[in-house]
Amino acid sequence: MKNLTNSRGQATIEYILIFAFMSLIGVGLAQTIGGGIKDSVKSLGFVLTQELTTGVCESECFFRSYQNGIFN
Repeated sequence: MKNLTNSRGQATIEYILIFAFMSLIGVGLAQTIGGGIKDSVKSLGFVLTQELTTGVCESECFFRSYQNGIFN
C-alpha cells in the first residue's frame, strides 16, 4: 500500500510540472500575440491620424463645412 501512495504523489507532481510548463508557454504566446496586436493598432492609429489631419479637399469634400485654410 505504501508503494501505491508514492506513485500517486509522483503522478501529481508530474501533472503539476506539466501544467506549469504549459502555463509558461501560454503566457509567452499571449505576450507575443499581444505585442503584435499592440503594434498593429499603433500603426493604424498613426496612419489614420496622418490621413485625417493632412487631407486636402480641392473641389468637393464629403463634409461641406470642412475648411483647410488653402482653398477657402
